[in-house]
Amino acid sequence: MLRQAPQLTYLVILLVAENLSMVGCSSVSSPAGDWLKVEAGAFSLYAPLGWEFHKRLGIDSYVGEFTGNGVVLAFDFGRYSNPLEEYHEPAYVVAHEVVGGYGAKIVSPKVPGHGVTGIYFAKVSGSEKLCLYGQDLTDTQQELALRIFRTIQFKTSRRR
Repeated sequence: MLRQAPQLTYLVILLVAENLSMVGCSSVSSPAGDWLKVEAGAFSLYAPLGWEFHKRLGIDSYVGEFTGNGVVLAFDFGRYSNPLEEYHEPAYVVAHEVVGGYGAKIVSPKVPGHGVTGIYFAKVSGSEKLCLYGQDLTDTQQELALRIFRTIQFKTSRRR
């Protein structure tokens, strides 16, 4: 019987665990239909035709917004991005998922049109975080935002 080195066994276990954790993930690399990839520098997402990216002036982080279908999804990518801690049950649905290979917190108001629908990544690269959100979205807009959130992909190869 061949005996493996402990480091090799550990590496194999890590690779298997990482691959298994990706099974059933909510990340979608190319949604069905006529959605297009929208680039935002450090990350990208898929959105319906007609959506646009607009870079905004930020002081200590990279900020901007995605707009389309009457929806504005603003983002803050940096050290001090909003962790969405003030949005919790019972008024909000809070989910923890893996999106684009990273752990994410997704919040949405139980009553659409009254609050923030957002996604937060606590650690993307180094100390960088991402918060992407929409305010007071209708039921249809909220569903669309949640679908868009789940298509986020990051440029960095380091995953958590």
